[in-house]
Amino acid sequence: MRAYLPITHKDLEGFVLNKSLEVDELYAPTIHFVVENPELDEEELEYLLSVAAGEVALELRLSEKAPGIIVAFEIEKEQIAEHYAQSITLTSSVLWDQVQCALLAFQGDDELVWFATQEIELHLAEWK
Repeated sequence: MRAYLPITHKDLEGFVLNKSLEVDELYAPTIHFVVENPELDEEELEYLLSVAAGEVALELRLSEKAPGIIVAFEIEKEQIAEHYAQSITLTSSVLWDQVQCALLAFQGDDELVWFATQEIELHLAEWK
């Protein structure tokens, strides 16, 4: 399952170094979210969730010029503890190997900017 984590710059730096991160909650296409949006396909569901995560990520920025940062993960069913309306909690930490990409949210822009996993560390300093 694809899941999205709004994250602070500092927490992302730590994640890059430690390759493991304990998270409270991730935006994900839960059973409840899918049932409430039957007209949407998987890609549209994921887009809505990534945008919701982007809105939260904008609140976590260090400055008004910095982007909001979202990390997308591939989560295993065994890791899921609880399903909520549009999020999940986990039974274990997420690992760097589960990262699919990073997305940047910018104030006033509806589109998220995509970065491949291998680009995250290269561009991290620019995202302050």
